[in-house]
Amino acid sequence: MRIDFQVEGGIAAFPGLAKPVSIDCERLPAAATARLRDLVRQADFFALPSASAAPAAPDTRRYTIAVDDGGRCGTVTVTEPIADPALRDLVAELRLHARQARSRA
Repeated sequence: MRIDFQVEGGIAAFPGLAKPVSIDCERLPAAATARLRDLVRQADFFALPSASAAPAAPDTRRYTIAVDDGGRCGTVTVTEPIADPALRDLVAELRLHARQARSRA
């Protein structure tokens, strides 16, 4: 599974943080891959609309998530606040992986 993740906006938006991060689950430990797969499943990612219905308020963050699990591909853009707890958990986990990827770069 491959996940592309991008964060845009926010009160203190930094251009370096807006760069998309690619997470190749084949390179992660098995437990991290299992966690991401579980979060994608719990959020029912592939059934989500491509963009959140809520209008974006000024200075809110927008998250664009593209998932390719080998059999399906989907892209979702969601805006804070994220009402769905499962989707919120997925975004939180992806933010963690993005921070780790940026710190290694």
